[in-house]
Amino acid sequence: MKQKIVTAAGAAVLLMNVFAVPAAAQSSWGMGVTRTGSIVFCDRVRSTVWRIDSSGRRTAALEGVSCRAVATGLDGEVVGESTPVDVTTTRGVGVWRLDANGLTEWLMAPTLVPAPGVWIARDATGRAYNWTGVGSGSAQSAIVAQDPSGLHTDIAGGTRGNRDGFGRDAAFDNVTGLAAAPDGSLLVIDNGNIRRVHRTGLVTTEALGVVTDSHIGLINAPGLWAREIGIAADDRGEAVVVDPAAGRVVHIDRAGRAVSLWAPSGWSQRLTGGRWGWRPAGVALLGRTYYVVDEWVGPAVIADIVGSPRVMQVDDAGNVTRIASVPGWTARIGGVLLLLVLLSLVVRRRRS
Repeated sequence: MKQKIVTAAGAAVLLMNVFAVPAAAQSSWGMGVTRTGSIVFCDRVRSTVWRIDSSGRRTAALEGVSCRAVATGLDGEVVGESTPVDVTTTRGVGVWRLDANGLTEWLMAPTLVPAPGVWIARDATGRAYNWTGVGSGSAQSAIVAQDPSGLHTDIAGGTRGNRDGFGRDAAFDNVTGLAAAPDGSLLVIDNGNIRRVHRTGLVTTEALGVVTDSHIGLINAPGLWAREIGIAADDRGEAVVVDPAAGRVVHIDRAGRAVSLWAPSGWSQRLTGGRWGWRPAGVALLGRTYYVVDEWVGPAVIADIVGSPRVMQVDDAGNVTRIASVPGWTARIGGVLLLLVLLSLVVRRRRS
């Protein structure tokens, strides 16, 4: 991939050009796109949700929350999860929504007892989808829906297992991601497999073992709270999965073929054997252009210096452009001063 860096003014031009494409056509994970053309993404290091408007300006949309999941629903709303900042917090989990003016509203205020059905996977009618199981194991594992009036409907599954079929005859195991597709179907990550709940209620398996079978999540909290794996649907209803553990964003078509779309690499990955470096944390699809949010995994001071998280744009020709990053200026200034000191020591030694 060709890579280049643009200034804030250049980013504004890119944003204005790409947002001429309707943004509500696809759902996304880890980042969202508002009706007014703003990008929204999570910054778990700073417990902040950032918003980049169509002029390229970055502001805090929500502060004081730990956030991994943000999605643009097919109804055009940007919603996200709020999870505890650390294990000692008593705020619990919640669901927030960002309106067209950049203001946040709680669909479910942070609570220690989250209500079923209030989640971020939404179709074009505003219907929300949820999973009834828990990552540590449970007897039940079903997909349920809640319409805007609050009515709950069982979509598929029931007793935990692994079986295709219609409605409750189908069975799900460890579900780690949901996404509503434009054709009315529902994409599901189950045990690292891609499965689809069709509009008729038929559940089929489209790909086996193509993504990580993650068990990271809030212990015994029903639903998909704080999951690291994310799934989105492209304009053809095919799966795009954010897989941080594998270090890539992967596209899986309906025939089960998996193609890597994004896999950041660099000196840190090579030197540390993959323990440090960039990891994809979100993706948004806009026509034939997509955006990726990368997070730095490793010492926080390095994350501040390199500017993490960062937002990258990839066009259909494979050109990569960084349009935003979140630096820690104190660490950056300190790093520059340290380099100047080291440089001066080297110069002195050579003169002596």
